[in-house]
Amino acid sequence: MNELWVPQGATGHSVSSAGHNAETGESVQSHEFIVKDSITGKKQKFKILADETTSQAHLEDMVSYSVDNWLREVRGKDHKPAPTPEQRKEIGKIIDEIRRYRIKRNSSSSGVIYFDRLGGGKYGRTDKRTRRSRSSANKG
Repeated sequence: MNELWVPQGATGHSVSSAGHNAETGESVQSHEFIVKDSITGKKQKFKILADETTSQAHLEDMVSYSVDNWLREVRGKDHKPAPTPEQRKEIGKIIDEIRRYRIKRNSSSSGVIYFDRLGGGKYGRTDKRTRRSRSSANKG
């Protein structure tokens, strides 16, 4: 076979023996290569099996068809770019804060976190008025 066509962005094209066809006894070759999508940044390893009777044009059609299907599938999904180092730091801070508050909440007997600094009082109120309870509000 001549040089096999692979799509743009494909790397590491290699051909190896994959065994023999059980029905015909012909040897089967495995064509492997990696394709990286320039839009999403995702990579995929492809392995195309072909026996001796497979023409080069048919093999190239199989390669093209499989890569096109993969690209359509990957680009059809909502892809989210990887976070930048600054975003990772911010995410780490948020996760650490959630963890600290969970520990505080679990150490409290009522499962509530009291913030003393917000209002000066035990319950973190910012004003001095007290809320009437439901029972006293119903009494009149």
